[in-house]
Amino acid sequence: MDKNHPIKRINRFIARSVFFVFQAVIRIFPYPVFRIIFWIFIPFGYCFMLVKRGFVMGNLRTAFGNEKTEFELKKIANDYFYNFGKGMIELIYLLNRPKKIVENVSIEGLENLEKVLSANKGAIIISAHFGSFIAMYLRIIQQGYKTNVVMRRMRDNVFEEYISDLRRKLGIQTIYSLPQRQCIQESIKALRRNELLFMLMDQNFGGEGGVFVDFMDKKASTAPGAIVFAKRTKAPVVPMFIRRDGKDSYKIIIEPEMTLEEDEDDKRSIELNVAKATRIIERYVRQYPHEWGGWMHKRWKTEYSEFSSNDPK
Repeated sequence: MDKNHPIKRINRFIARSVFFVFQAVIRIFPYPVFRIIFWIFIPFGYCFMLVKRGFVMGNLRTAFGNEKTEFELKKIANDYFYNFGKGMIELIYLLNRPKKIVENVSIEGLENLEKVLSANKGAIIISAHFGSFIAMYLRIIQQGYKTNVVMRRMRDNVFEEYISDLRRKLGIQTIYSLPQRQCIQESIKALRRNELLFMLMDQNFGGEGGVFVDFMDKKASTAPGAIVFAKRTKAPVVPMFIRRDGKDSYKIIIEPEMTLEEDEDDKRSIELNVAKATRIIERYVRQYPHEWGGWMHKRWKTEYSEFSSNDPK
């Protein structure tokens, strides 16, 4: 369905309106009161997401069909929708009270980041739409690190303009993936300034330019940009994720630098390292499946049979 189809436009309008309403309410009430409101609206949220539930269950069967029972998959889906709703509310709350982020988000492995930045080559942070990843950006910024995020533009132009302005105010430097030449130039400049370059590697990249690697035991087209930048600039690659750590708190996990696999064939080297990065993401998805936002995304949309030029293990 085209992004300008009336149904798509109506859905975007509803989602945008709900966001603005919740944001207005949060400015009025303290968080304990808002938690009560959240519990009241949970049943309505489940009804609203009913159309998405079948899609999420389909993705869960693709990922875990041979490992988990239907009951277990439904449990993950329920936990996912609950976590998604709660996470959105918490994020809106934190966006309006940035100082609370330090209290609610802890960091593990900060020494790994300090170590790689000492080389003055910046750091390519590989991550995913996992946990409250926007809160992760904000906490890292509050820790004193210049943060750049490579991303696609939203389909909702009105909301994109609002969120883009909000990101600027919060200190998140946005680098749009298109136009490609500009993206490359801005990304390399950020690394040369010894800044962080966040790249989320858990969405379908399409056929042209995508690298097919195993994700949850099925081939998935994956963006190679992080590895290409690493090879070109010699910047270190560092995995970073955020997950729940208690009822209302989060923990950022910064792993040691990912060692790149070398190969005489440059293309093969990129494929091997994209696969390696994807295995790291899969490790988190398997351990905390309800925290991965990708269940509502068409991760396996591009068929491997259409573009089967590579076969990294």
